Amino acid sequence: MAPAMDTQTLLFWLSKIVGLATDLRQPLYVGLVVGIALLWTRWRGTGRALLTGILAIQIALGTVPIGESINIWLEERIPAPAALPERIDGIVVLGGDASNILLQARPLSPGGAPMRQVAAADLARRYPQARIVYSGGAGNPLDPTTTDAAGARILLPALGLDPARVEFESQSRNTFENARNSFELAKPKPGENWVLVTSAFHMPRALGCFRKAGWRVIPYPVGYRTMPGDEADWSLPRSFDGAFLVMASALSELVGLTAYYWLDRTDAWLPKL
Repeated sequence: MAPAMDTQTLLFWLSKIVGLATDLRQPLYVGLVVGIALLWTRWRGTGRALLTGILAIQIALGTVPIGESINIWLEERIPAPAALPERIDGIVVLGGDASNILLQARPLSPGGAPMRQVAAADLARRYPQARIVYSGGAGNPLDPTTTDAAGARILLPALGLDPARVEFESQSRNTFENARNSFELAKPKPGENWVLVTSAFHMPRALGCFRKAGWRVIPYPVGYRTMPGDEADWSLPRSFDGAFLVMASALSELVGLTAYYWLDRTDAWLPKL
């Protein structure tokens, strides 16, 4: 008999299912198939209405910068510090912005924009006495053995950061576990200055989780995806598929913020400084 699934694992699986739904391409593609199938039945009127609605959504997302506006709002909610303290005791880096499978198969091919790792190497160079905690387990429930920490061990040396200097935390599967597990590993002392590195759009949720864990960190957002003023850019043509990706990222983070607040994993629904 299989062991019962614990609550955190159940929530982890549920988050992945919800994540598929927030990627608008998935439900719209299903609607496209259903709509075409209905055209060949006596419900062809319903099929036409469904297909027309899908086309209208696609045109709207490809014309109106909705996703860009939400992403700019998320990225600018927690601004980067004008300057860091002279003394930094530790640096916490969250994984999640590189393809660890690709890194292991093709060295120096992170398959994304690994600015968190770049920032980690830069901060480590600037603060040679600081501890470095890299937090990242397996975010894919179907592949629990490929971790962000393993990918970082491959990538960080190429950026000039010796993995021997890094304390790797490889059990966390999401932002909530990043904060909890990193806190347990680092055991920060009162008065210490710790810097939190993650993507700018993800920083509000990450900062809320770390504060909920009792850790007052200095946010260091990196990897911005937007430019100031993108929310007012109505220029055409706009990539339809690209617009779906931007909107999916924005929806996923908003759903994550809301779910974390309901689950009491963060100190605010929309954390800010």
